Order: sequence, then structure tokens, then C-alpha cells
Amino acid sequence: MTHNAESRALRRRHPGAGYSLIEVMAALVILSLAMTAVFATFTTQQQSFTAQSRVAEMQMNLRIAVDYMSRDIRMAGYGIPDNVNVPAAANQAGLTTIRALFAVDNTTGPDQVYVLYRFDMDANQPATVNTAAMASAGSVTVDNAVGFLSTGGELVVIADTSRADVFQTTSVAGSVLNFGGTYGTIGHTLYGIGPPQATVAKARFVRYFIDGSDPAHPTLMVDRNIVGQAAQPVADDIEDLQLTYGLDTNADGAIDTWTPAPGTPSQVRQVRLQLMARSRLPDKNWTETRPALGNHAAGASADGYRRRIIDVVIDLRNSGAV
Repeated sequence: MTHNAESRALRRRHPGAGYSLIEVMAALVILSLAMTAVFATFTTQQQSFTAQSRVAEMQMNLRIAVDYMSRDIRMAGYGIPDNVNVPAAANQAGLTTIRALFAVDNTTGPDQVYVLYRFDMDANQPATVNTAAMASAGSVTVDNAVGFLSTGGELVVIADTSRADVFQTTSVAGSVLNFGGTYGTIGHTLYGIGPPQATVAKARFVRYFIDGSDPAHPTLMVDRNIVGQAAQPVADDIEDLQLTYGLDTNADGAIDTWTPAPGTPSQVRQVRLQLMARSRLPDKNWTETRPALGNHAAGASADGYRRRIIDVVIDLRNSGAV
């Protein structure tokens, strides 16, 4: 058979060799559908992963906030004599004398709370006593100055069985703690205290509040009420803080009523702490309106933020001492 004859024979046996345009277009359509399904699955999984990451971040922020606040609230009043008011921080205008816990209720936004207690639980910062009567608010001589910073800048509570006052150190020289005067305005004096000796210890005087100066990222802050020291962030994207106080009004050891604004702080036995965290960024596919919390009304419209709430009740270890 000649070459030309063989070619004609092959063409007769395979008349449709190659791909037609219709076949190519069908393959492209099938490929497009497959790629669309893959991309949709990937997008869904990515959105789910992002949402779960934001929820985990909110929960972590809430745990951090509760840990910090619970520790301080639980200690309110420790080491402070009963029936004694100590001064408010000089840099906190409008705050009256504080026994150990001062509530600031806000029905249109987050609440605030001030807590004061003696801090001597650390072996490196033990309490001590004065060895000579205080001649003025300028200094006190103590039995042991271990743990006090030589450069000053710390809060110190000095208390006997019936009086207490708070000072801020300016320096420590040997066994002498030097102060910049009284910390605030009080109606009594510790000057002249001799035996029985007064306890001298570091003080924790903190204020918890929400800083909303950046509306996109509200932050739970702690202010240690030291003159010249700025408030520090505790947890990011904490949108609301609400506090309610359980009171024992008849001294029978049981909670009689709950109130957001205790008129008699010494009756406080428990503190209900409610915190609301929100996602770092809004989600265009999420519709949620900020819910009501405590006596703070809900938001007016949806804003796309995911939210989580934590609600805990804290027992005060020093009940009746606030």
C-alpha cells in the first residue's frame, strides 16, 4: 500500500481525531464549577477560622480581666482598721474619703470601682512597724525598710487600731521612709503615734475603668492612683464593666439586697462582676446589637461586632471591713 493510501485509510478509521470547540468549552465549564466549589469551601473555612479566633481572643481577654479584678476586689479592706476612712488620691478629683471600696455607678456607660488594701503578702515586701512617733507627715522611722524602693514612688498605709492614713514615698534612707506629705484630705492625724506601734506597709489603691478614648478598641484599665504614674491597660476590647454589690443590711451574715450603688460600703459582702468583651474588628456578615448589661441599657443598632459576657460573684475576704 502506498503512503497516500495508508493516510487515507487512517483518516477513514479516525475521522474525529482531536477536540472540538464544544468539548473544550464543556471542560472549562466543569473546571470553573469545581474551582468555584473549592474557593467557596476555602472562604467558608477561613471565615469560620477567623470567627473562632476572635471568640478565643475575647474569652482570653475576659479571663485576664476577671483574674486581675477578682484578686484586688477580694482583698478590699485588708489591713485597714474598722470604721476608719482614709484619703482619696490627690489626683482623683471628686472622690471622697475611701474606707476600702468605693463604687462609681454609671447607667449610661461602664462602671468604675476603687479598691484599697494593705499589701504585705509578698515575702519581699513585708509589713513593718514604726519605732518612733511620727513628728509630721514628712517621714516615719521603721523597724525594717526591706522591700521599699529607695527611689520612692510607692503608696504606704500606716495604721493603728483606730486610725489609718495613706502616704506616697519620695525616698527611703536607711530605716526612714520619706513622704511628700499626706496623700489626700483627711479629718484625723497619725502624728505622734508611739507605742502601741502602728503597722507600716505598702498599699494597693487601684481604680478599674474602661478607657473609651479609642471607640474602636475600648480597653479595661487599672490606675494605681500614684501621682505621676499613668493608668495601665489590663485587657483589650473590653466594652462594658458593670458592678453590683450584695449587702448584708442587718448583720446576720446573709445577703439582703443587691444594689449598683451601695450607700453603706461596710455592708458589702459580695461583688457581682460583669464584663463584656467584643471582637477586635467588626464582621460584615454578623448582625448583633450590644446587649444590656447590669443597669446599662442595650445599644440602639447592630454594629457587626461579636460579643461575649462573663458574670462572676466575688466574696470579700474582709466582710464588714469596707
